[in-house]
Amino acid sequence: MKTKKIQMESYLFEEAGQQFRAIPFYELSNDEWVVYEKGEPKYYLDFNSREKPLIKDLNAKLESGETLEGAVWKLGHFLGREWTTKHNITAKEIHNSVQLESVELLVLEELAALFMDLTFVATDVIDQEAFLNDERLYDVYLSDYTAIQSAYIDNQDNLMLLLSFIFTIEMNLMEVASSVERTVYDLTTYIDKCISIETLDNGYKSWLKKSGRENTMDEYGNLLGIVSYLQHSRNKKHILLIADRRKHWL
Repeated sequence: MKTKKIQMESYLFEEAGQQFRAIPFYELSNDEWVVYEKGEPKYYLDFNSREKPLIKDLNAKLESGETLEGAVWKLGHFLGREWTTKHNITAKEIHNSVQLESVELLVLEELAALFMDLTFVATDVIDQEAFLNDERLYDVYLSDYTAIQSAYIDNQDNLMLLLSFIFTIEMNLMEVASSVERTVYDLTTYIDKCISIETLDNGYKSWLKKSGRENTMDEYGNLLGIVSYLQHSRNKKHILLIADRRKHWL
């Protein structure tokens, strides 16, 4: 992701006899927003970048009557993250304590670095042309006795963590096809190493800690769907994974 360095004023605050320095981002314009993750400023939104995919999506939410705070919270929840546009500074500001500081934030323009659509395909026959063509993919792999499992993850690092967690082994992914926004991997050699539902339950807290993802029913359901699908697909000759980097939220 791109980053943006900005000069901001920080202030001393006092609460319960303790002083601390923080940046409330007073200088930002009405079109600029900071997104906080778990209370820390992490992302930068600039609504002047109207043609960027994520800005278009957020504008659509605003035009439908949603607040920006509500839309950002939902987007964070969708990504398995705890997001808000509100800082958590509740202490009293100390006068004449200002000083300039440089802040570097990640620029939110699209979801490609934050969200990946995953599609697991268990099959006895590989149709090479189908994996880079959605229409053919669904025609071929949603017919007869073959089904697919949809899932998601936020980035490539957590994809590797996810697969290592599910297959209990360090992964060495074999790429079989790719395009600008899609990569197809062959997971066939790992299928016998897939964890059980009981192991998933026992290791779920460890997964959250390692991945940094939020503990939600959607998160657990995502993992449960993958493990259940792989368990029921052990008799298939091939297990493939399609990873799509999504630009838009909506």
